[in-house]
Amino acid sequence: MVSGKKKVTEINKPYVKEQAREQERLQAASSKRQRGLVRRLTALSITGAVLAVIFTVMLVSQWSTLEAKKAERAELENELEELHAEESRLKQDVKNYNDLDYIAEVARRDYYLTKPGETLFKVPDESTD
Repeated sequence: MVSGKKKVTEINKPYVKEQAREQERLQAASSKRQRGLVRRLTALSITGAVLAVIFTVMLVSQWSTLEAKKAERAELENELEELHAEESRLKQDVKNYNDLDYIAEVARRDYYLTKPGETLFKVPDESTD
């Protein structure tokens, strides 16, 4: 009686087992390498994100400081222009107060002073009535 199965003996059984063990070791090493890669990439990503946030905060802070300085500069330039105008007005006042005719005019107008023998008549300002 011959059955349909042939008996096959395994050749070099230790070699096959060794190859299987080697394959498992390679898969374990590959898995370990992949976990290490994932950890490194995660750490690098977190570090990059933290640095990006820090740089963004610094840039926004510097930008707001710059805008504040620009506004302050514009305000100070306006104040400087006003001071220049006041300086020129004060120089003109000094020049006028050194002029005797101007002083006499102010004395007549504001203090109603007259020269001897002179009569002062004050005429009301024109009105639109």
